[in-house]
Amino acid sequence: MSEQSVNEIVGRLAGITLPEMARFESALATTLKQTEENPKWVFYGFALKDGPFAAGELRLSKAGNKALLALSAREESPIVEDDLDLSQWGDVRDIDANPRIPPEGADAYVYGIQGVQVSFQFTHNSRRLRSVVLEWTGAAPS
Repeated sequence: MSEQSVNEIVGRLAGITLPEMARFESALATTLKQTEENPKWVFYGFALKDGPFAAGELRLSKAGNKALLALSAREESPIVEDDLDLSQWGDVRDIDANPRIPPEGADAYVYGIQGVQVSFQFTHNSRRLRSVVLEWTGAAPS
């Protein structure tokens, strides 16, 4: 899968201004299935047939203004950091290193895209894309 596919998907998802299930289903071209619920959040899982991501989880706040979307990279078609041009997303706002993620640790690079916090997580040594996480915090875009 190409770098363009990852960036196109991230751009399309970051363009969602109001986090609603129907908007995510449309942007991902899949059906979301509720997996869990608590007093503040509703959780949905989904699988993707094609593209750089195999599956994901969406968490929607019951207040309606917050969401967290985690996309898991497809293992059979690995994408490495050098395959991606992340410069289009601007400056890195933060780096989150986690040496405890098996087998080699992982580093997440955090960007702000259209008011959405987006993290690209790569394995520490082989630099394979593990996941992309988008977070709508309910705050106005800066």
